[in-house]
This record gives sequence, structure tokens and C-alpha cells, in this order.
Amino acid sequence: MGNHKGWLYLPVEIKVRELDAKLLLAYYAVKEGYRVIIGEHRMVELASATYPNGIFFSKGYPKGFRKRIITNAKNNGHMIVELDEEGLILSNTTQYLDDRMRSEMLELVTQEYCWGEFQKETITKVTQEFASKCHIVGHPRFDLLKSKFQPFYEKEVEDIRKKYHDFVLINTRFTLYNSITEKKNQNTDELTLYIKRLYDYFLNLIKDVCVRFPDTNFVVRPHPGENINAYRETFSQHHNVHVIHEGSIVKWLMAAKVIIQNGCTSSIEAFLVGSPIISYIPVTSKEFDVEFPNELGFKAKNKHEVNNILKNILNKHSADHLYKQHVIESEKYLNQYYEWSNEEFSYVEILRLLSTIKLTPSSRRLSSSQKTFYLKENKKVKHFFPSLTNTEIVHFFSKLNEVEKSNSGFIIKKLGKNLYDIYQK
Repeated sequence: MGNHKGWLYLPVEIKVRELDAKLLLAYYAVKEGYRVIIGEHRMVELASATYPNGIFFSKGYPKGFRKRIITNAKNNGHMIVELDEEGLILSNTTQYLDDRMRSEMLELVTQEYCWGEFQKETITKVTQEFASKCHIVGHPRFDLLKSKFQPFYEKEVEDIRKKYHDFVLINTRFTLYNSITEKKNQNTDELTLYIKRLYDYFLNLIKDVCVRFPDTNFVVRPHPGENINAYRETFSQHHNVHVIHEGSIVKWLMAAKVIIQNGCTSSIEAFLVGSPIISYIPVTSKEFDVEFPNELGFKAKNKHEVNNILKNILNKHSADHLYKQHVIESEKYLNQYYEWSNEEFSYVEILRLLSTIKLTPSSRRLSSSQKTFYLKENKKVKHFFPSLTNTEIVHFFSKLNEVEKSNSGFIIKKLGKNLYDIYQK
């Protein structure tokens, strides 16, 4: 196994959003000598209570959930680092601190990783005593958008374009109203009502554009927490609307002719890969709007404006000069939230920081029987983590080997459902 640096626990909650970034980090961590436990969140939690002390990589959580995860990891003898998946777009900083960055939990975290300066300032402004724990690292998810990894998704992008041609990707984020529970949220609080209005506006927009552009495919990609069937039922009679939620969003952003969104992190990823963006803003709210993503690309207040922009782009009218103006304006917003560099990588900085953590000797050792031990999960695996196979991991690592022009070998051992132990040969 070479130089064994220690155990690294990488839990994944929402597979389509988090897995590629975690596998990227796992690949380079294993190459540096870490032994990585990766998989569905609850299974990694169980493994971390059984396997040796190491570093538990928290993905950020709301209140009680975060308290349980971090407290259990600490009690199990692990050092904790955290990169909050929701830390990039903060619409309400006071609520964010109360919900996801409580100081009593920060105290237990060894290193708090930040997407950019804005998140770091938000945290340290109130909890100055933890400033030394906060490090701006970006996110491995965005590493995959950089030119180094451009070949990584080429084949999949090509396959998507063959199937859907010059399609429009529509990303939604209406979980609060259109929940995966399949029962519409009937709450009458202001936020729910606002999300419902946006949801209705988007449904009407999609019905309109798919008729106006009958030869163009429209791919609707709901948020992982949304009820996908609600969209499929609504658009079942529209042959050119496809409701899909599979695989990493990066390949879909790269393949799309244009992206339509409102307040989604995906707009930032689309911007970084150079895809045209339409921020559809039919209603506004000072209290609930997420400003940053909507500053990227073209803004449209109504269906008429969306149609005009789409017509220019889809009919190949020159919108390049307009888009370049938007790029210049958008970059100033981006730099406040995320420090983008095509030559610097988040996974490199994270691994550098991990190497500074001094691990305590483990009180738990692996016996020969434990090495083939299968953890059993009695609870139902969460809806947004359907499965993880050995083949997926091997395929991902093989593509990274191609990028690195490497023939690195890995042992990938299944420990249980959606749970793997990965280390160097």
C-alpha cells in the first residue's frame, strides 16, 4: 500500500450533485497514500464507527442533522473537515449562520473549507475566534470544469448531443413546493408561496417555448429533491420536452445550446464552461431572491424576452458581442463568491490542508475478518442515492488515469450496499 497517510471518510448524500467531485478527491487522495471509504452517506457513517480513526469529510448540514453527524464523528475518534455544499449561494447570511454554521459545532471542526471570500467573511464576521480554521479552497466540483479535465466528459457530451441535438437545458429548484414526497406543499408562508409562483411561471414558460420551437428539444432537469413525476405528467403531451435527472450536471451543461435557470448553482457552472445562460426572473423578492446566479448571462423578465433570446441563439444569429458584455459584467460577481483559476485546483489545496492534520493513533484496528466485513444498512437508502457500483468507480478512475497519463492501480473493495474501501495496489 505504500505510504499510508491515514483513513479518509467521504460521505455522499446527493449522488448526481456530489459524487463526481468526491471521486475526484478520492482518486488523488488514494494516490497520495490515503485509504478512502466512500459511498452513500449513512453507510459511510456506519463505517466510520467501525473502521480506524481518520478524517471525516463533512458535507455541511442543517442544525440537528449537522450536530448528530459531527458529534458522532468526533466521538468515534475522527478529525473533522467540512466543505458545505450549500456554502456558495447565501441568500440570507443570518439564516445561514443559524442553520448551518453554529459555533458550538464549528468548535469541533478542525478545518472549515470555504468556496470563496464571501462565505469565509460571512462565517468569520460572527465567529472571529474560528478564523484560523477557515480556508478558501473552492470546490472539486468546479475543478472538473477546467481545461485539464475537458476530455473527461467529451464522449458523454457527444452522446447527449447525438440524442437531443441543439437542446435547451432548463434547471429548476422548487423543492420547497414541488417536493419528492409527491404531495405539493400547501403551506401559506411567504417563501413557499414565492417558490410556488416561480414554479408556475416556469411551467408556463416551458409550455410556451416548446410550442414556439417545435424542432428544438427542451430538457428539464429538476432539483434532486423535487418530484420529477409532476413535470413528466405536466409535459406528457409535449413530444419535445424531456424530463431527465441522471448523471453529473456538468456534461449536460457542456452539451446544451443554452441554459434557462433562476437562482441555481448550475448557472455558475454553465458560466464557467462558457455556455449561454438565460436567467428567467418573472417575479422578484428582496427577501428570497438569490442574486448572484441571476447576474450571469442574459436576464429575461417574461416569456417574450426569453423567446427573443432563444431565437437569436438557436437560429445562430450573432449574440457573441452581447454575451461578451455579460461575461465581463458577470466576472466581477463571480470573484466575490468564488476564486476561479484555470490553473489552480481545489483538490490540490484540500489535500495540502489535510496533510497538515496530525491524526491520533487509532484505537480500532482492522482484523483479517473485518477486511471482508459487510456493513448492513437496515434503513431505506435515500431516494437521491439509488446505487453506486464498482464499475462506476473503475470507469471514473480510468478516465482520470487517461487525463493524468497514468497507469495507477487501485484496490476497490465493496463493504456493503453503496459503500467502498479504496486504496493503492
